[in-house]
Amino acid sequence: MRGVGIAMELVPAALAVDPGRLGKIDVHLRNSGPDPCEVAVEVPGDERDWSWVHPESCSVPAGEEAVATVFFKPACGPHPTAGRHAVRIAARAGGQEPAAAGEATVEVGPWVDAAGTLDPMVAYDQRAATYTLNVENRGNVALTATLSTDDPSGALETAVRPTTVSVEPGETARADVTVQARKKLKRGEERYRVCVLARVEGGSELRVEGAFRQQGIKGPR
Repeated sequence: MRGVGIAMELVPAALAVDPGRLGKIDVHLRNSGPDPCEVAVEVPGDERDWSWVHPESCSVPAGEEAVATVFFKPACGPHPTAGRHAVRIAARAGGQEPAAAGEATVEVGPWVDAAGTLDPMVAYDQRAATYTLNVENRGNVALTATLSTDDPSGALETAVRPTTVSVEPGETARADVTVQARKKLKRGEERYRVCVLARVEGGSELRVEGAFRQQGIKGPR
């Protein structure tokens, strides 16, 4: 093939898209060379889990133009993170080096999502127990949660430390939850709910529940 002259234009060059929604950028390819050529359009490998090209390659006649489209659909999850992403779009015409390249700016909107669990879910003891609270950030922005405890029975002394956690997207923060029965139990077993509240800044309130099964000091009745 004689000299290849491929020019690229991105329309639009900047795009805003929210998680779970679809956005697109048209890649206009113009062939200023003397021969038709087959051009493949590519996005970086680390962006391919939320973007794709259609068609992946197209024939561009000499002196004419063809259009491929890059689609973007961010997941409702930690990746990609919210904010501005520079995405390099390359056009290859048979060689190792791109015949043309351009940089698009994709602004990903915020997605706030969190989940919480207690480990263990159920604890057994004559008087007290310690749990680990796991706060998982399933969104694409860093979150801060304020933690507190709730004792529906009034029979437990409860506490959580620390009382505030910060979590990056896709990460999990941990806190210690302690419970202690206000009174000893002579025989049998009493069951109590253990409740931890996580108020997520910019999101909803999580209520994470487990159980404490207090054992009598003299064993079963």
